[in-house]
Amino acid sequence: RRDSRPRRSRVGSRASMAAAEVLGLYRAMQKSARRFTNYNVREYVRRKVREEFHKNAGLAGEEAAAAIAKAKAERALIDRQVAVYDMFGSKTPSVIDFAKTRK
Repeated sequence: RRDSRPRRSRVGSRASMAAAEVLGLYRAMQKSARRFTNYNVREYVRRKVREEFHKNAGLAGEEAAAAIAKAKAERALIDRQVAVYDMFGSKTPSVIDFAKTRK
């Protein structure tokens, strides 16, 4: 006897897994960008991440997979750059950062 319940589509679950992966990647990249101590670099990286994700929002299939792979590589690059800025960047806070701490 066959079960009368409708079967779940595997395509839908793959799409939701891909959406969750993209959202997690976006959040991780934004979190990594917030670790920059320099205000200008921090805001530039956050803006570029946001723009790239909005630009690639309509991609599907192979193009989406390529964009996700590129974003993962970019996240690794951001993490490396944060480490470099921590080692060699200016320890003096910018005027904007200084103004935020005084409020």
